[in-house]
Amino acid sequence: MKGKFSLFLLLFFSVSFVAFGQTRQVTGRVVSDSAGAPLPGVNVTVKGSTTGTVTDVNGNFSITVPNNNTTLVFSSVGFGSQEVNVGNRSTVNVTLNSASGALDVVVIGYQSVRRKDLTGTVSSIAATQLEKIPVANVAEALTGRLPGVQVTTTDGAPGAEIVIRVRGGGSLTGSNNPLYIVDGFRVNSINDIAPSDIASIDILKDAATAAIYGAAGANGVVIVTTKSARGGKTSVALNSFVQARTLPKKLEVLSPYEFVLAQYEYARLRSQTDVDNFSKYFGVYDDLELYKTQRGTDWQDKLFGSPAISQQHSASITGGTDKTRMSLNFTNNTDQGLIEGSGYQRNYLNFKLNHEIARGLKFDFASRYTHTIIDGAGTSGGSSLRISDAINTRPVNGIADMIIVDPGSGDDYDQFLRNLINPLQLAAQDYRKRVNRVLNLNAAASWSILNNLTFRSEFGYDLGWGQSRRYYGSLTSTSRNEGGNLPLGEITQSQSNGIRWTNTLNYQWRNGTKHDLNLLVGQEALALGSGFEEYNRAKFFTEGITPRKLFATMTLGTQDRHTTTDFAGNKTASFFGRAIYQFDRKYIVNLTARYDGSTKFAPGKQWGLFPAASVAWRVSAEDFMQDVKFVNDLKFRVSYGTAGNNNIRDDQWRVLFAPTDNRPIGFGDVAQPYYTYSGSQLPNPDIQWETTITRNIGLDFSLFGNAVSGTLDFYKNTTKDLLVESAIPQTTGFSTQQRNIGQTSNRGVELGLTASLVTKKDFTLSANFNIGINRARIDALDGVNERSFNSNWAGTDLKTIDDYRLIVGQTVGLMYGYVTDGMYSVDDFSAYNATNRTYTLKPGVTNVGSFMGGISVRPGVLKLKDLDGDGTITGADRQIIGSAQPKHSGGFGLNSTFKAFDFTAFFNWVYGNQVYNTGKIAFNMLYRTTYGNMLNTSNYENRFHYIDAAGNLVTELADLAKLNPDPTIWSPFSMGTASPVFHSWAVEDGSFLRLSNISLGYTLPKSLTSKIAISRLRVYATVYNAFLWTKYSGYDPEVTATRSGSYNQLTPGVDYSAYPKSRTFTAGINVTF
Repeated sequence: MKGKFSLFLLLFFSVSFVAFGQTRQVTGRVVSDSAGAPLPGVNVTVKGSTTGTVTDVNGNFSITVPNNNTTLVFSSVGFGSQEVNVGNRSTVNVTLNSASGALDVVVIGYQSVRRKDLTGTVSSIAATQLEKIPVANVAEALTGRLPGVQVTTTDGAPGAEIVIRVRGGGSLTGSNNPLYIVDGFRVNSINDIAPSDIASIDILKDAATAAIYGAAGANGVVIVTTKSARGGKTSVALNSFVQARTLPKKLEVLSPYEFVLAQYEYARLRSQTDVDNFSKYFGVYDDLELYKTQRGTDWQDKLFGSPAISQQHSASITGGTDKTRMSLNFTNNTDQGLIEGSGYQRNYLNFKLNHEIARGLKFDFASRYTHTIIDGAGTSGGSSLRISDAINTRPVNGIADMIIVDPGSGDDYDQFLRNLINPLQLAAQDYRKRVNRVLNLNAAASWSILNNLTFRSEFGYDLGWGQSRRYYGSLTSTSRNEGGNLPLGEITQSQSNGIRWTNTLNYQWRNGTKHDLNLLVGQEALALGSGFEEYNRAKFFTEGITPRKLFATMTLGTQDRHTTTDFAGNKTASFFGRAIYQFDRKYIVNLTARYDGSTKFAPGKQWGLFPAASVAWRVSAEDFMQDVKFVNDLKFRVSYGTAGNNNIRDDQWRVLFAPTDNRPIGFGDVAQPYYTYSGSQLPNPDIQWETTITRNIGLDFSLFGNAVSGTLDFYKNTTKDLLVESAIPQTTGFSTQQRNIGQTSNRGVELGLTASLVTKKDFTLSANFNIGINRARIDALDGVNERSFNSNWAGTDLKTIDDYRLIVGQTVGLMYGYVTDGMYSVDDFSAYNATNRTYTLKPGVTNVGSFMGGISVRPGVLKLKDLDGDGTITGADRQIIGSAQPKHSGGFGLNSTFKAFDFTAFFNWVYGNQVYNTGKIAFNMLYRTTYGNMLNTSNYENRFHYIDAAGNLVTELADLAKLNPDPTIWSPFSMGTASPVFHSWAVEDGSFLRLSNISLGYTLPKSLTSKIAISRLRVYATVYNAFLWTKYSGYDPEVTATRSGSYNQLTPGVDYSAYPKSRTFTAGINVTF
């Protein structure tokens, strides 16, 4: 027995020594490429095995590897992974970078995975890419860079909303905004995140990845991961840039001479009284030659002329010990807007702390505070100032410019000047200051119960506070309509809060190289709301009071109504789970489900289940692919799943009442004021989630030694149970009710490519390209095939108001109007009656007389096509004349380094969409203006005109034919004083190619910077919005805005007096100590 035991010990130690002799220790350090700083928390694994470790706070690691030919894989969120062959080395130092933008570790909701193991569709952008796009807004940096993600600036104003659409969006009247997640916490916008704080952005585009967010993930998920705390030696980084913003393009308007000539012609067409009034202020016809030498006032120069200076400064400090790591980042951004009196200031403060309490027990804390001040009322809905004022404000004041006018005298010229309200006066008179504060607090504890079992509990609190101070001077329409031409002050305050509690349990099991199982289960509770709004208004009898004095003495003004609103808020409870199984590193299955309950719906309709499944096949790992040397990685993906959308108004299933009173608009009083309450909506207890079903087939590939890589995806998304305002019988007391009745679908293709073209010691060159094609379709409405909507840009002034159409089987954004048929020629008329100054149309010629305003049909008048053939123009003569949906969009760029220089250029494009250019209509007619200017399109040589060189009014048909041999545009007086008409001439090609940014940087040699304790110093210059190639005649085809309305997303592509996008010249510096 003793001999057998001795033999067993001998064999045991022999095997142990042999095994020990087949393994060895490898140590090393991992640093970042940008600053050479140590990277803690980097995953280091032996390729093809379960052996792994992570780097410590100083970026150091130690791992046991086999003695044979071993490859180590290094990966971390925000950095590209790297594979290193160990060989006979005992020390391996690695520099991780993410310059290619192809992040190898991506966040997919409550956990991160290697990109190689993805079964869904995720687009990502890395911190190093953002660093080369010095902009104040994160969303703006995404424009054109990710396939299937369309980013549009709705307005060029400071702090303007950035709209992100992932694969088109499926809702008609609900929100199509994606869900925003920042470090695990839901936020309403990513505008409050400093670009310099971001480590990576991952956008989840299909249900395989977004279904884990259930009722909120139908429109995609944007996950922002901010930079993590780092331990080790304290590191300080400073980044600063200064920008100068200019207006890239001006619209050409009539010169002073052309302006007075057009006004004289208009007066001659109207009456002798109008001619006498014109002569009083501008002189007789023979005096008009004097205006040829007058420069006049270019109101575009006055409003946008001076370069606007912006600057951003950020500082960060990181450091810690083996147990504790921290980072603190502060960013200040100041943006002076193009328009006088506009601009914003934003301060960001971001703090992160990671502490290891005990072995296997960790605590994480993060806080983010943002303070934003936005100045200026803007140019869109709710503002008296519009960009149109810079176009149609008269360039000269006539005789009043040439004589001495006594202000306040009350004479004709004094009154004439007082009635002139120019854009600069409006900018000062319509004053607005918005202050917003946002505080996010997040705390989490992680407990490694076993080596492969981890429990994590997270708690988050979000608090928002906002105040808007509005001053309406005596020149504004609000003062005229509601304040008796006296200044008004208005203060609106709002407050919101949110609480999130999330618990997850993650289990990972590996069995050699064959089986890999990752299980995640979780629970989440979310409470949002309790918004509080206060509204206060006061009228002041001191006409010249400044906004600052007004708001300091609000109690001294005449008080108007004061109302408060307390919102009930909404709550969501969720249970979710995910299982990822991988076999033999070839076959991957991902199953996800989330069960959500929301108080936005009635009892019995509150819960919804959102499952998803996806599979992937790594074809390149198969034996039959081993001889295909140019393929490094090839993976085929298929996914199917559902996600929900509960981003709708609260309490639509409840009976709601709203108070009304018997007081008139403004500050009018009544003897016995009273308030009554009436139902504000017809409740619908049957409404439920909008549900999006996504189907995706994709291919991931890496070729030619990983020199070329990319993704190709085909998808179809169907959104059903759309919440739409549906017409109901009037006997209910309401005209509409919110119902689940519609269905839409989006089909598309996405392609993203990156290529490393040259890789040498002193020179590198890489390129990237992406394209997205999306086809949106209305599959069903509320029992009808067509519905009409109004863009509301001209309010109720627009003839036959509805200018957009929603048609089953067609796309969203169909423009509905008249077809332009040129102008009436002399040959369209048979006679002229000098007595009543009217022309007689020949038989069979269409009559547009119903659209005239004070002027009868005559030669040179705008002509519209009579589509129904009844001889007159009516609402029945409209048809689809344009579509706002592009055929495709995308971007491409180059990145290069040469020794210490780095160069980046990026282009983005949109093709095949059309823009509703309201300016072509409003600025080529005298609409709502007295002595208004127009675009140079309507100058004397171009337009059909009615006065000859001697200033005589020409009326006879033969004489008009000689006077107008070849006009290119109809008379701008076609409509007289009538409302504008939407016709196809105003629909323009909105396609464009933009050189979005071009940047050149230089990094000083370390031999110089190390002498002054600087580890890295880079200076750079960047031009943003450098060039624009487009046929569009407006300021910018990408700047679209309408007046605020309920159906804005059903009326896209309207360019109405929008704040133009600027061209930005930037100089900056990055310093790391």
